Amino acid sequence: MSGIWTVLSLEKGDLELKLLPGIGGRLWDIVFRGRSLLFQNPDLIGRAVDLNALGELPTRSPQFGFPLWGGEKTWIAPDSAWIGGAPFPMLDSGPYGVESQTCDRIAMASETCPLTSLSVQRRITLASETEWSIEHQITNKGAAARHVGIWSVMMIDHRASIGVATSAPTIEPVFGNAGTLVQPADAGIVCTCAERQEFKVGLPNPDGRTLIRFGDGDTWLLCATDPQEEADAWAHGHPFEVFNSGDYAYCEAEWHSPAKTLERGEAMSFRQTFRIWSGDQVPGDIGLGPSDQELITCMF
Repeated sequence: MSGIWTVLSLEKGDLELKLLPGIGGRLWDIVFRGRSLLFQNPDLIGRAVDLNALGELPTRSPQFGFPLWGGEKTWIAPDSAWIGGAPFPMLDSGPYGVESQTCDRIAMASETCPLTSLSVQRRITLASETEWSIEHQITNKGAAARHVGIWSVMMIDHRASIGVATSAPTIEPVFGNAGTLVQPADAGIVCTCAERQEFKVGLPNPDGRTLIRFGDGDTWLLCATDPQEEADAWAHGHPFEVFNSGDYAYCEAEWHSPAKTLERGEAMSFRQTFRIWSGDQVPGDIGLGPSDQELITCMF
């Protein structure tokens, strides 16, 4: 394989984070207790990348005009500003340079996108055997102001249940038909991505906490972002989205930062903290509230 497919790793105990700087600075996989949790597209692994011919790569989802590489990455919201319905090639499929690397932290940066004059920096820090963080930063290096949001998209292997705690369980269809796979629960909303049925929904996330249960097993992931503030607005109208593929065996958890207008030379950041565990008992130091605990019972 060419150098763009070189994978870097951060590892402590039972947790390994695999990074792929050469294609969009991705978090390529999360391996916990020997189990791979993220989706990597088998049709694309090892392929050469021509940013001017991405549409020629093989795909089982021709309705999306861009390669579905896999892993977790930073997209630029809103998607209505994309050209030809595809994320900006330099930022999604281009190589990221490794700015710094230690045993517990890797920082990567894109080149400046020729279409938007934006650059993306991604810093992934492994804090312990069960915790890590991702810091996304977008910088406007152009002369014109740009109204943007940071959009973290994680492609998860089927099966998965994804839940948000909320007292106002409003479900906004984006496209497709979720049917009974997305349901309000006693303490929030649960998306059960258990079969290949294409849909996308937008969800509230007032506390900034998302719970993911992987497969039918006992592995759980908590993602924490800043709680919602009254003045916050999002490029897609909601802070969290779930997509389920009808063509591949994956679903997506998609987190949004509040949108912001970046003037020339200005930057914005978005931080996610992740905590992973196995077993029916939630570790006491995670500090989940009663609504989160109740939501967990609805995700089996």
